[in-house]
Amino acid sequence: MENFTPRVLDQAGLDYERVKEIRPDIVMVRMPGFGLDGPWRDIAAFAYSIEDAAGLTWMTGYPDRNPLEPSCIGDPNAGMHAVCGLLLALEHRTATGEGALVEASMIDAALSITAEQIIEYTATGSILTRQGNRGPDAAPQGLYRAKDVDEFGRLDSWVALAVENDTQWCSLVDALSEVPEFRDSRFASAAGRLEHHDEIDKLMQAWCEGRDSERIVDLLWSAGVPVAKMMQPHRQTEIEQLNARKFFEDMEHPVADRYRQSTLPFTMTGLPERLTQHPAPLLGQHNEDELKALGVTDGELRVLEESGVIGRAPAR
Repeated sequence: MENFTPRVLDQAGLDYERVKEIRPDIVMVRMPGFGLDGPWRDIAAFAYSIEDAAGLTWMTGYPDRNPLEPSCIGDPNAGMHAVCGLLLALEHRTATGEGALVEASMIDAALSITAEQIIEYTATGSILTRQGNRGPDAAPQGLYRAKDVDEFGRLDSWVALAVENDTQWCSLVDALSEVPEFRDSRFASAAGRLEHHDEIDKLMQAWCEGRDSERIVDLLWSAGVPVAKMMQPHRQTEIEQLNARKFFEDMEHPVADRYRQSTLPFTMTGLPERLTQHPAPLLGQHNEDELKALGVTDGELRVLEESGVIGRAPAR
């Protein structure tokens, strides 16, 4: 598996056709940014540029501001597409004995996420744009800041709320009885709430900023309003549901010490009770095991180490 621009392996003489001459059943997964051919093939790519080129950035942010980078989703998304291609190629080799070249370009993987934009424009001529935290149907929908501070002492605690139908709206109005403005007839229908979303947001924000996030969630959830406290990524381990589902496993690492490792977002018959058997390896930790399995002798290993081809520390 490699993630260079195509010219790197080509210049080294390690393209698929050459490697196939040495190992006919080789499975090679190549993950270029923009594919193995075409006018952009040799352009270096990062998650940011892939998200820009695919249109993900255009949809991320607020309508009145510039587009924002959507948190580097281009990298893990491309990685998972490559894994699926690799597994299929290995199954094919098991069944036929044949190797395969898997081309898993990052831009193709990203375009699979932006298909909605293409479909919408093709069907209606509409160009989808940034909507902040809103969706096409629910109103109100968004993030509202509460009065409690986070663990860093910042006024940065939020609740997420989405009202999808009249029943939920009535529940919200009843729960927020001290805000009579919510009973305005303009907000009685879904169409009216979408039209006056900005006004509702101001009322919701004014109400939320005087209350703790936990209190807001307890009140509205018990009333039947879809609401949840926003959790920063570094606090995922505090989510009771994830812990009850054994989504995290405690690990010991020789450098990082004790930490919690996320596992799979699903369960399946036949999986071991503990999914993560080993922590992430150190640089060069398995050089000897892997290379000896390929027939490299002890003397050859020493030469590789002394010449800096392999090692246990970054090259200087």
